[in-house]
Amino acid sequence: MKKNTVFPTLVLFVFTVSGWCGANAGDSAAVNANSPLGTNLSSVVDWSTEWVFVDTFKMSRTWISQKTGSGWGQGGALNLDSNGWVKSLQPGQSADAPMQWRGNASGSPGKYLVLYDGEGALRFSGSASVVKATPGRIVLDINPKNREGGFFLKITSTNPSNYIRNIRVIRPGFETTYQTQPFHPLFLNRIRKFKVLRFMNWQKITDSPLINWSDRTTPDTYTQTGSSGVALEYMIDLANMLNADPWFSMPHQASDDFVRQFARMVKDRLSPNLKVYIEYSNEIWNGQFQQSRYAAQQGLALGLSARSAEAQLRYQSRRSLEIFDIWAQVFGSTDRLVRVLATQAANIWSTTTVLDWNNARLKADAVAIAPYFCGVAGRGDVTAILAMTEDQLLNYCSNEITVTVKGWMDSQYAAISSRGLDMIAYEGGQHLVGVGANQNDQQLTEFFMSVNRHPRMKELYTTYLNQWKAAGGGMFVNFISVNASGKFGSFGTLEYQDQDPATAPKYQALMEFIAANPIRKLP
Repeated sequence: MKKNTVFPTLVLFVFTVSGWCGANAGDSAAVNANSPLGTNLSSVVDWSTEWVFVDTFKMSRTWISQKTGSGWGQGGALNLDSNGWVKSLQPGQSADAPMQWRGNASGSPGKYLVLYDGEGALRFSGSASVVKATPGRIVLDINPKNREGGFFLKITSTNPSNYIRNIRVIRPGFETTYQTQPFHPLFLNRIRKFKVLRFMNWQKITDSPLINWSDRTTPDTYTQTGSSGVALEYMIDLANMLNADPWFSMPHQASDDFVRQFARMVKDRLSPNLKVYIEYSNEIWNGQFQQSRYAAQQGLALGLSARSAEAQLRYQSRRSLEIFDIWAQVFGSTDRLVRVLATQAANIWSTTTVLDWNNARLKADAVAIAPYFCGVAGRGDVTAILAMTEDQLLNYCSNEITVTVKGWMDSQYAAISSRGLDMIAYEGGQHLVGVGANQNDQQLTEFFMSVNRHPRMKELYTTYLNQWKAAGGGMFVNFISVNASGKFGSFGTLEYQDQDPATAPKYQALMEFIAANPIRKLP
């Protein structure tokens, strides 16, 4: 096992409203150089409350085809070019792009600049009103009334010989810098102290349709919110900018050529001082996901086991090793790779099965688990939970951390370390969310949201992270960075990008844990 030791560190970081300045990738003075924590980034979608890009059209929803006299979204197939731009429209047809719904815009109202190439007509609705319009350049006043208020960009006509394309919607203050500095400075500021960035959500890995490299999103794709995820170039550039080790997941159906091309781009573009975490898909053990069922089908077809669950995990081992070998071939060695086998925290059998199949452990570096706490509170009959006060539910969660979750951590570490690997976390944190029919229980949702905002949640996270460290856990990758709370959970450590960290107990706990627990790998 690799051991960690603690060293103090001095860092320099400057953040202003007009720009971001940080240490170069690999610089020992980088603010996250000795950070013991990483984070999963939220999905890039138009309703995200995380401000990733200063060109907010990159976060627009994929086109919704409309037609006069037809129902919503019933406009028929759109004629698109290879990058997704609308080449022509049928009579009465239009193309809608929803933008900045559910809070993306509300923290930064003001004058937005719309730029585009080509000829045609654009209309806007929702929280956007046109201040001034000239061909190729439109000034919008964005004034949402609440955190739900986004707007629509609609193409109502376009010249097939010179169709509207290269649409950009630039946030206030970034007209001169958006091309060279694509990421919002506040987005960078909030994640700058995390050493690992897990891009699972950016890649849209769960149920990913990707098979061939030619089907991937590129920086020229009209939006970065499609089913193929964000362009790899942006992920690598973000990692380089923040001196953060990227964590990539390979789509469950990806061809060997896809994996090889992916690895080549990372090798060519990523700072040589950074490591790369590599994982096959996401939660192969989790039967609710398509990748889990795919792995079971493949494992059974290959005769890896007559039992579906075992065949599934053995196929995970097999395909993971094939992927690891491709990456090692591209990089020339495994020195910069962290080869990850992910298993279920509460199921030690899943860990031993994945590790011991054909001695998979010998070609891996770490086992990743997701030791969430309080995930059972929203299951089944929640009458007793709803009868609790906030403090009582926090006590309930605290007890689960120190008893149940501690048991998972200890037993997993024993199994993992005895096989010579590191124990890390691919996700983790609280898991207060209604399950099944409880997801639509508004009283339960509001109770869970309130508990997540309670100051004592900081104490729970601190206890939880210290327990992880004491159990022998290494890099812990939190889930997730910024996300609005609601019936699908309160997973964001910040609920919206411009939230005051003083009102975010989970975020405070993470930042304080980073400051109190600097690590550095011994040579």
